[in-house]
Amino acid sequence: MKIGIAGPISLAPLQQFFPANAAIPSVASFPLIGAIAADLRERGHEISIFALSGGVAHTRIIEGDRVRLYVCPRRRERWQMPDFFRAERIALRDAMRQAGCDVIHAHWTYEFGAAAVASGLPHVVTAHDVPMVVLRFARHPYWLEKPWLAVPVLRRARCVTAVSPYVAQQLHRLLRPQHDIVVVPNGVGTEVFALTGRRAARRTAETITFASVLNGWGPRKNAKALIRAFALVRKKFPGLVELKMIGSGFEKDGPAEKWARRHDAELGIQFVGPLPHSEVLTILAEEADVLVHPSLEEACCMVAMEAMAIGIPVIGGEKSGGIPWELAHGEAGILTDVTSSPSIAKAMELLVTDAGLRKGLGASGRRRAAEEYDLTRTVGRYETLLERVWQNRANDQ
Repeated sequence: MKIGIAGPISLAPLQQFFPANAAIPSVASFPLIGAIAADLRERGHEISIFALSGGVAHTRIIEGDRVRLYVCPRRRERWQMPDFFRAERIALRDAMRQAGCDVIHAHWTYEFGAAAVASGLPHVVTAHDVPMVVLRFARHPYWLEKPWLAVPVLRRARCVTAVSPYVAQQLHRLLRPQHDIVVVPNGVGTEVFALTGRRAARRTAETITFASVLNGWGPRKNAKALIRAFALVRKKFPGLVELKMIGSGFEKDGPAEKWARRHDAELGIQFVGPLPHSEVLTILAEEADVLVHPSLEEACCMVAMEAMAIGIPVIGGEKSGGIPWELAHGEAGILTDVTSSPSIAKAMELLVTDAGLRKGLGASGRRRAAEEYDLTRTVGRYETLLERVWQNRANDQ
């Protein structure tokens, strides 16, 4: 098939298929989508990528080996919002029609999903979040119009997938799509599972290292509760525990450290800040004993899946969207009330004192990841759906 992939995509997994001298504009990056595109190419399909960039004034086409990249212009936010991304949607739609794809796979139910529906081509749209839920936590007005973009996409799309049962249930309840939603969880590549071998040194470590990987210092990620919880744990186990906080907002002298300092809670915390995805995985594999994910809501948390694939026990929220399902409702991790710092601290203390539990949860999490979140399995599910949608259009004609 000639498959189009639309969304915020990391081009790193596809870089080898483009000419070495190709000047590729910077695009919004999500590692999973690039990995999906690369896997579909390896399965023999021709791939067209549709992305947005503020670095181009007109759509640019970059040819590669069985991969073609369409980089469409993205305006500044102040111009996008008044017309609901109209120019971006039109540019993406026109590029999709020009590419001659058999089927389009659009990620997110907003501008990319809207363009796929408007293209008139067979399509699958994947919902990576619930706009009405995220809106409760969002501080940016950008999110105010997201539900208005998602509703017509979900009503008109020929095939919709969701990254967890939680997302599917919420979309049915809030936005009432016209078709059933197929659950296809995010996937983790073999290179992440292979990192398990790097964890041998942690068996003799004297310090228990907790880690968090959170994108943003805001109410949804709930990092304040984790910082307070760690202060309680450190008070009980001085010198035995440490916390590494990775992600935007958690850099040295950033908002998280300044807040922790004001509340006398910065001791024992290393504020690492944002890192490339590969470096995050290396830190988790080589330095972390436990991942603590205090987020109040997640659709299908990639870092939790990656930690599970590596064999790292995970602490997550018992009511945090898709997290309970990811952790097999407590069989593959610890679920707790993340709105309560003492509850988070209690879960952390349990893993400090019980090495057997850490090992057991790490093993059960890895089994869960291998059974449900292997990238090959995820791509296979998408491939089947894309072929079905394409064949249905062919039969209709």
